[in-house]
Amino acid sequence: MVCLSSFLGSFSRVAFCGSRLSASSASASCRAFLPLVSGLGVPVGVGCASGVDSLVRSAFPSALVFSVSSFLVGGRVARASFALRSSALVSWCASGSGLLVAFPLGACPSGVAVSASFRGCGSGSWGSVALALGLGACVLVVSPVGVGSAWFGALASCFSPVGSAPCGGLLWVAL
Repeated sequence: MVCLSSFLGSFSRVAFCGSRLSASSASASCRAFLPLVSGLGVPVGVGCASGVDSLVRSAFPSALVFSVSSFLVGGRVARASFALRSSALVSWCASGSGLLVAFPLGACPSGVAVSASFRGCGSGSWGSVALALGLGACVLVVSPVGVGSAWFGALASCFSPVGSAPCGGLLWVAL
């Protein structure tokens, strides 16, 4: 069992990713988790999406926001723009010895593996987690109660359960 406040306080920055659905269990978990980070006084990074990203931006008005519109492809927002945005967020986190906190809504898609380049196979959250691991960043995943290591797919060997989240979910860490 990890002392969550001490663990979170050991990082120089914290980045967040997670479900875009505002009325999801992932967003509810994030809402309960955010007060633990608010007193740390560390830089926070987040994307520009709804759901988890929106909750983080509301809780941390000074957060560094990685916007998809900053990553135009061919002069427009394209599918690749989302991957580029997520890659920039994760790179920022990893370059500062930070922690990526992820609130995925579902299990890791097959095809997602630890890599130094983004490949989410339809899941930005899991793609960000795999990239963070590939870049050597620490990752904390907040999962629903009752999931096991199979929920992590090919990333399962990287994670260990470390306790209960303030939202009632489970905490899994990869250091």
